[in-house]
Amino acid sequence: MAEDWEERIRGIAGALLTLEVNTVEKPNMSASKMPDAPLALHELVALYSGELSARGFIITDDLLKAASARLAHPDDPATMLALETWSFTPKDKSSDGLTNGPQTFEALQWAAAAGQRQLDIMPSQPGSTDPVLLAVASDRALLQRIRSNCRQLRQVTLLLKQQFPVSADAVSAFDSTVEQTTEVIFSHPRPAVVIDSDVLMLIRKAWDIGLETVLYQTVMQVDGDVLLRVSPGLDPARRAFFGELHRSTVETGIRQWHSLFELAAALISGVGKALFQRSP
Repeated sequence: MAEDWEERIRGIAGALLTLEVNTVEKPNMSASKMPDAPLALHELVALYSGELSARGFIITDDLLKAASARLAHPDDPATMLALETWSFTPKDKSSDGLTNGPQTFEALQWAAAAGQRQLDIMPSQPGSTDPVLLAVASDRALLQRIRSNCRQLRQVTLLLKQQFPVSADAVSAFDSTVEQTTEVIFSHPRPAVVIDSDVLMLIRKAWDIGLETVLYQTVMQVDGDVLLRVSPGLDPARRAFFGELHRSTVETGIRQWHSLFELAAALISGVGKALFQRSP
């Protein structure tokens, strides 16, 4: 047990080696907090599938079946070929079988990949200010974010299904429809769903940022490397306003980062030794 806690603390310390600060523009912002993780996953599925569908990249029953086959037989060449060459037609109909489980996130990932292939035939000029090219670049970035997030969330939901198994006649909170999930987590007595902090953090970040426009992003490494990304669509007035706002946020983040890093180091080198009953 001691080794397990030590590994968790070391994992937290490892995650603190990088600080990432994003300044995001979100229209129609509400003051709601993230719901329980199973429902947060449903909201991400609705967000991603909605954005893909709006661009004609539909999650069909056939795509879900191919995604399920991919999870069951990851090395099957026929399944991989089907997914890697997946295309969309105007007659595609959205599936009613979307859940918050790994099969759905796998399907979303491949839909985003197919959408990227369609956009790859469009012209691309780095640094261009042409509105059409900027829109294409924005769509490419959005699809890449969906693809990357869904790849991680597929693994998260596979892990959570193993962590919270159910009997054959029961419904899983992590691979069911939104109505079924709501019924499970609000049943009486409410089930205890305690998720590891690193897994919950990944879900929270995906939920917090969503698919909103990231105007500024600063990534800092503990060895001193600093990377700043700026959205190319910012006009000078907005660039100055959001730039100052971002700088203030980065300063706050650095102070918090420093405090958390010191705490993690203390747990490993000082308090951790006492907790784990280790001799000096």
